[in-house]
Amino acid sequence: MFFELLQIAVGQRTSFSQSPSMEDWQWMFEEAKRQTLFGVCFEAIEILPAEQRPSRDLLLSWYALTEQLRCLNKKLNMRTVQICSYLSGQQTHSIVLKGQGIALYYPKPSLRVCGDIDIWVDAKRQQFCNLVKERFSCGKMVYHNVSCHFFSDAEVEVHFTPSWLCNYFRNRRMQRYFKREFERSKENYVDLPEEAGRICVPTLAMNRVFILQHIYRHLFGDGIGLRQMMDYYYVLRQGFTEEERLETVRQLRRLGMMKFTAAAMYVLKKVFAMEDKYLLVSPNEEEGRFLLEEIMRAGNFGKSDPRIVHPEKENKLQSFLRITRQNFRFIGHYREEVLWNPLYRAWHYLWRKWNGYL
Repeated sequence: MFFELLQIAVGQRTSFSQSPSMEDWQWMFEEAKRQTLFGVCFEAIEILPAEQRPSRDLLLSWYALTEQLRCLNKKLNMRTVQICSYLSGQQTHSIVLKGQGIALYYPKPSLRVCGDIDIWVDAKRQQFCNLVKERFSCGKMVYHNVSCHFFSDAEVEVHFTPSWLCNYFRNRRMQRYFKREFERSKENYVDLPEEAGRICVPTLAMNRVFILQHIYRHLFGDGIGLRQMMDYYYVLRQGFTEEERLETVRQLRRLGMMKFTAAAMYVLKKVFAMEDKYLLVSPNEEEGRFLLEEIMRAGNFGKSDPRIVHPEKENKLQSFLRITRQNFRFIGHYREEVLWNPLYRAWHYLWRKWNGYL
């Protein structure tokens, strides 16, 4: 029944196949919060026939939560413009990844649950930290980003690359791809809602590759939820030509992601009733069922998955072994990335230590 609610939210249905009970609605409210989709789900309620709507008390609670989200998105839009303007003043070009940029693909951007601000810059790691350290502090430096304390009310992650793959050879291909796309994206300006200002975002062509790869990477870390899949639903719903589809598939194949892509197409069709014309490849039902089960267990970035634990008193070796064990459940599905994962993490630890980031 929750999938039907999501299909109503994205405009694929206008009502439920049968009226939900009060218990059904309470469960869907909790699931919408767990999957961080309560904003778009509230919009769906407004178009339902009166006999299928939740109780007044539940509706008021849902409304209050959604209004808080609207205010939070308004603030984050403002902060995003401010950080981009600051970096521009420092002669550093920036591109906003995911977040407020992806929200623009939604019919109502203010209803997408927002997180932190992800900024992609054309600067070297140490060069960037030296640039901002007089006014701001930087946190933990890792291969692809560093957290920077620009604001007290909004988290900012500065990216030196949008993402990575554990497989060394495929990662090299992807980093070359990102370098090319940075040049194409740095003039791709969009206007944020309510005249908040202009920001630069990745091209739609890049997002067809990057957003799916971002979902893929989180599968091996904190887990993924339906909000990330809805983001990709709206990316693909922007449309593409056959030539653009073939180019996207070519890039995903070069990254070793074809099995995951086919699984994701199944999830998009099953959960959101995605039309065939927007699918990149034919869905793989077996892989898709496995992926959907992982998504429903994990919730938003694995916060509801008891298998994904982060013990407080855990040393580096224990953490290494725990993550390796967790990821081995994917060995029958994404063998290459699973086997490369411990090698990448060992290299990453040594790289951070060598460069003084530990």
